[in-house]
This record gives sequence, structure tokens and C-alpha cells, in this order.
Amino acid sequence: MTVLYPNKEGPKFDFEYSMQKHIPLAKALLGHEFKVSRGMSSAPVGQPPFLCIAWMDIGTVEEFVPVLTRQLEALRNDIPNYTNLEPVIQFEQVL
Repeated sequence: MTVLYPNKEGPKFDFEYSMQKHIPLAKALLGHEFKVSRGMSSAPVGQPPFLCIAWMDIGTVEEFVPVLTRQLEALRNDIPNYTNLEPVIQFEQVL
């Protein structure tokens, strides 16, 4: 699962809060480790399309969605503490 924070006009993103508070909260609630990256630029030169990308190996979607559904409200309630961006959640299949 990937959580993407699109780089839009007037973004607020507190990486310190996200890494110190939100990511540990998500790990505790969801039971999986996140890998987090910060967008720096895009090729060849320009603003990154995403300010932040968080990736989690969840196993199967069928197993994980009920867990996410139970914890989604707590996670959503914390988002305004570190960003004004609406995250996009994407499920992928690793090839």
C-alpha cells in the first residue's frame, strides 16, 4: 500500500510531526512498518509531484482492508496535525 501526498498549491506538511507522531500511530494501529520518502524534485528539473510518499508491505489487500477500515477514523483525525493535503491511498501488486 502506498500513501501519496500530492504537491499542490499552498501545501503545508510538517515532516517532523509526521515522522515523530503520525507514522508511529499508524504503525501501532495497523501493525506494519512504513517506509517514508520526501519529494525533492522531478526530472529533469522541477517541483516534485508528491511531497511525501509512505509505503507499507501489507500482505494481501483482503487481509489488510478490514484492519485499515477499523483504524481509518483515528488516522484521518490526525492528518490535519501535519498537513493540509488530502492523501491518496493506492494498493499495488509487487511484480
